[in-house]
Amino acid sequence: MKKSIIFSMAICVALMSGCSQKVPEIDTDIVNAGLDDVNTNTGVDSNIDKMAGMDSSSISYASEDERISAIENELQPIYFGTDRYDISVTESEKIDLDANVLNGSLASDLSVNIEGNCDEWGTDEYNYALGLKRAKAMKDSLMAAGVESNRLSIISFGESKPLCFDHNAECWQQNRRADAKIMLP
Repeated sequence: MKKSIIFSMAICVALMSGCSQKVPEIDTDIVNAGLDDVNTNTGVDSNIDKMAGMDSSSISYASEDERISAIENELQPIYFGTDRYDISVTESEKIDLDANVLNGSLASDLSVNIEGNCDEWGTDEYNYALGLKRAKAMKDSLMAAGVESNRLSIISFGESKPLCFDHNAECWQQNRRADAKIMLP
C-alpha cells in the first residue's frame, strides 16, 4: 500500500514539474498591447490592388477582424537562408510590395508586429536571437521602403511557431521566415 502511494506521488510530481516555457523576446522600444492572433481566413475578398486609390472610409467591413484579415492576406512572408538574417534580392521585392500594402489607405492607421521565426536546428537561445535578427532585418527594410518606424515592432518566436512540422529541408525552409502581423493602433 505504501509503495503504491509513494509511486503515485512520484508520478504526480513528475507530471506537474513539466518543462519550462521560454518567453519570446520582445522589442521593448515599441510595446503594443492587445496583440490578437487574427491570422484566419474569413473569406473576405482581400485584393487590395483593386482597392488602390480608394479612400478607406468608402470600404466597409463587417468587423475590424475582416479588415485586418484582408490586409494580412496581401502581406508576404520573408524567407531566409540557414543561419542567415540578411534579406536576399528576391525577398527584397516582397518587402517593396508589403510596404505598398502597409502604406496604403486601408492599412496606414494600423500597427505592425514583425515576427521572426527559425527552423528546429540550434539551441533555443540561438534560435530566439536569430529570430530577433530576422525580424529586425525585415523592420529595417520596411522602414527603408517608407513605412513609419513608430508603427513597427518586432518579436522573436525562435523555433516555437513553425508552419511546417515535417523533418526535411523543404519544411525547414518554410520555418525560416519573418511575418508581418497587423495590430490595432
